[in-house]
Amino acid sequence: MLLLRASVPCVLLLMPAAAAAQSVDGTVDWGYGRSTYETGDQQTTNASFTQAYTLGYRSILWDPRFLTYAGELTFNRNALTFGPDASSSQQTGFKGTANLFATRPFRGSISGSRGFGGESANYPESSTVRGGLTLPAGSAPELKTAKSEFGMNWQLASKSLPRVELSYQDSSAKVAAGSLSALQRQSSMQALVARESPRLSNTLRYQRNGFDTGLSQAFRQQYRELGYELVAKATDRTWGTARAGRRTTFSRFDVPDQFTDIGVDGYRPPPGGEVTLDYGMATLAHQAAAGLSADMSVGFDRERSAAGGTSALLATAGTRYHPFGGLVLHGSGTYGERGQEFADTRVLVLTRGARGGAEYSLTSRFIRATAGYDAGRGWNRSDRGVEGESRTWHGRLDASTEILHFVQLSVGHERGRSRDELLTFGNQWQERTHASARSTLTRRITVDASYEVASIDRGIAPLLFQTRYTQATASTAFELARERRLALTAGRFQNRASAADDANEYVGLVFDGALIGPLHISVTARREHTTSTVVRLDQDGYYTSGVIDYRVRLFTFSLEHRYTNLSLSTAGRIDPLTFTGNQILFRVGRRFGFTP
Repeated sequence: MLLLRASVPCVLLLMPAAAAAQSVDGTVDWGYGRSTYETGDQQTTNASFTQAYTLGYRSILWDPRFLTYAGELTFNRNALTFGPDASSSQQTGFKGTANLFATRPFRGSISGSRGFGGESANYPESSTVRGGLTLPAGSAPELKTAKSEFGMNWQLASKSLPRVELSYQDSSAKVAAGSLSALQRQSSMQALVARESPRLSNTLRYQRNGFDTGLSQAFRQQYRELGYELVAKATDRTWGTARAGRRTTFSRFDVPDQFTDIGVDGYRPPPGGEVTLDYGMATLAHQAAAGLSADMSVGFDRERSAAGGTSALLATAGTRYHPFGGLVLHGSGTYGERGQEFADTRVLVLTRGARGGAEYSLTSRFIRATAGYDAGRGWNRSDRGVEGESRTWHGRLDASTEILHFVQLSVGHERGRSRDELLTFGNQWQERTHASARSTLTRRITVDASYEVASIDRGIAPLLFQTRYTQATASTAFELARERRLALTAGRFQNRASAADDANEYVGLVFDGALIGPLHISVTARREHTTSTVVRLDQDGYYTSGVIDYRVRLFTFSLEHRYTNLSLSTAGRIDPLTFTGNQILFRVGRRFGFTP
């Protein structure tokens, strides 16, 4: 009884604070639109009426340092008429978030949302998930739709305990008609445990990402990695590191690796389907006086894919010397075993190699430049007694300058080649050139441009893999006034690979700003041309959109117009498909909020 009497005043004292932290808000939005589409000789007129309602609630439990939470309810409905037909869609949803101990070392958060509803079978497809649902011919059932998201995060950051981080995200979308359904799911999970001190640090990390859809296996991607890292410092000049782990990736797309240095280390096979990599490395480094440093490392990696596999167990010793200015000399030696599995044939090679090079950096008032070159040679013997040599070289040059604070220029070029008489995957050619420029003509005019071209060849005749990649972009921004901005963009992308050639060109214009007082306008125009030799696709289109907003108190009035002109040619069509669309949408919205 005494405890009850003491708790009543405490509850009464907490109630005003909790009530003051409560808030209710929401939005109401109505819209009416009318669209005209022309496909070939056919013309279709659509009309739509949309309703959207949102109600939110935010509060705290006991104290904001303990728990804050928020919830939201939504309801959307869209009625659409096109010609003599009519369709509709509606969805009801809710979401909630909570933050626990936001200011404490052991803070966490959780969030979730769920939406469910339905739409007519003749409702225009609005997602890729809908495209994965194949309905029987002649059927027109009502479709059920569902979307959900869930996420959580927890951290422990205390000086006396290891640092722990956990996070998990999962989202899914589903469309169903009776026993038929199409599901798309995306998830990610990360976990980290680390212990750090001035002389020793340990880190264990796990990461998993996945994307899966019933539309096509080509959109299925997965990535998993479990890794451990140890860093130990004996002195400020002597330290050691150790890394080990397993990485697994899966994707239907066979893309080349990013442009990286090539050398006498383990070679990577072309990716295909699932690729599994087991790796481990230990390194001991020492930084001596007078710019001299040395390191020794032992590494192991084994990679397997559908195209083949590689393995390497190598010991490397290297040294770097900084005699003066920006000059750095370096050299290394390698000894170990490399292996390759390709076309049901396994080859093991005992390799010995040496590598050396130099790098020079120049920094002055007007220019910053770096040039480097290194080369290596190896002597190899296979498990069948066959001897062969390997050679590799790599050079690079980067420079940047700023002229009178008016224009900043940056250019770079790198090139490398690797030849191996025993291992097919050891034959590579890589080249990359890039440049960028940025200029501030005036305080309100800015120009940016970039260019990059790269090529990668891997293997020997018949060539296993080849790609040529080119990308160029340019943009100009004009600050017409404090709240008015005009931007022009243009770009080109081209990729020529062994499997197919793809290209994309675009040019666009964007204007955003206030006209008079609360009257705001946004205009976008874009022309785009896309080609691909996979399905002999050629698409050329013009797209424009404009929105005028007017805000008065809690009301927002907007008028939106969209225009599309598209021409599409594919291998399966004799004549190009032409499409022209005009859409006008008028919307009225109101915000509200109050504190209970």
